[in-house]
Amino acid sequence: MSSPTPLHHAARRSLASVILAAVAIAVNHLYSLGPAALLLGGVLVVLPTALLLWFRRSQSRVALLAYAAVSAWIVLGFGAYKGLWRGVFRLFVGTGLAAISTSFPKPTIGSYEFEASGILMFVAALFVAYYGLELLRAAFATTGDAPAVREPNVAVSPRRWAYASVAGTLGVISVGLFALQDRDAFVPPVNDVVTIGVIAPVTGPYAILGNSFVKAVQMALDDLRGTRYRYVLRIEDSGPDPAKARSHVKQVVEDDRVDAVIGAVSLIGQVTKPFATNARIPHLCVCTVATIGDGAYNFTNIPSPEAEAVAWVAEAERRRIRTIAIVQQDYPSINNHVKAMKAEAARRGLRIAYDARYADSVMDFRTIIGEAKRAHADVYYVEALEPQLDVLAQQLADSGVRNIASVVAPSLSVKPWLFNGAWYTDSDLSDMAFKRRFEAKYPGTQFATHMMPYAYDSFNMIVRAYEQGVNPAVYIRNVRSYVGVAGRVTKAPGSGNFASAPTVWTITNGAPLLLRDALGSTRTERADP
Repeated sequence: MSSPTPLHHAARRSLASVILAAVAIAVNHLYSLGPAALLLGGVLVVLPTALLLWFRRSQSRVALLAYAAVSAWIVLGFGAYKGLWRGVFRLFVGTGLAAISTSFPKPTIGSYEFEASGILMFVAALFVAYYGLELLRAAFATTGDAPAVREPNVAVSPRRWAYASVAGTLGVISVGLFALQDRDAFVPPVNDVVTIGVIAPVTGPYAILGNSFVKAVQMALDDLRGTRYRYVLRIEDSGPDPAKARSHVKQVVEDDRVDAVIGAVSLIGQVTKPFATNARIPHLCVCTVATIGDGAYNFTNIPSPEAEAVAWVAEAERRRIRTIAIVQQDYPSINNHVKAMKAEAARRGLRIAYDARYADSVMDFRTIIGEAKRAHADVYYVEALEPQLDVLAQQLADSGVRNIASVVAPSLSVKPWLFNGAWYTDSDLSDMAFKRRFEAKYPGTQFATHMMPYAYDSFNMIVRAYEQGVNPAVYIRNVRSYVGVAGRVTKAPGSGNFASAPTVWTITNGAPLLLRDALGSTRTERADP
């Protein structure tokens, strides 16, 4: 039996490299295509195999060229573009550039499996390229169309030096091109008009938040004076459902091509995040989910659940509270508040005597309230959205429960008098005149303290960037401290989350009031003759 020919060896190695690349491609694309990635991988295995068998049996030029075309697709499309440019360069070159200058965004890093399969996809494509060329050389040599080239018997041939020089030059050029396209430079707005998208749910259970959020941004726009550029708002109602919000976000970011986005509510912010990243525009979200803030194009601007928890537990200790009964709606931002509060309470030795979480369909809380009362807790931690919030407050009042505390929730109540005497943590509004101006400008619109000042300040951050001639994403990356109507907010280098210190509020005479002001009024009244 004759030994395998050089063509046979080259064909086996080439096909093995193609199969290895196909596996890496399928695994990597599971994260974007889902099960359809298996079909892609199958095509990349079956098609080259069939073409190579066809060539082996018939020596058909058509089969060989078709096989070479599939190999080139793998090398250029999956190896060079997705594996190298969007994988290896993004991870390593992008990270290095971001460490050198904030003009470059921190790369978004996916799961270990996704990133590792992307690198493997590039490495496998190198083998596909090398053994594909070996196959072509062997095939042409066998058919006599091209003479076999014998390498000189030296350690490193001039041909290999040439290959290395070309590869090195191409590598340097590629890195330079990547750096050029990765840098965020300032681009003057077309016709001197800056369009800022405002995406918020102004209907459904978030109507109170969404409407006042939008009006706060409108108020910021109306307050502008003497700016170099003209600023316009592209306002979009995302609705409360994240699945349906996607089309609204796409319309604003991709179709209308806004220059920046200001968003409200974490559920919608999570939908907006990838769109802002792809468009390379800043997205300032008044959201409590910290993972939205990636420090590249997405930033959160609101007190964190952990900061709220520290302030809440400190006030509880001041009031000599030792046990807590929790009655909360099952909702992401509320869950984050409660999780942080429970962790801080445990750290400070406070005990959770009762813990109930209910779905947003529940409207009868009497059983839950009865169970909570039997726990004899010092305070009832209550947090919900409308309309459940006021229904729960009424039923608590009917049951004689008055020792209520919360994070933010009472400020959202349509009937705040139901929470008279309740205390809660919320943003430390440094400029109370801002609240009075807002209420005078929009009578009948409820002012949500933990949202409005941050919406106002977020708009002004974007304006300040353009007025200084700085790319807005780069400007926000560089912000370490900003003083606005919400007071001073800070951001650590590389962070995507602005930090601010909340304070304690109380409901007095049916209206929110800073606890320090309420205590000051009480002391003044006692001092009066």
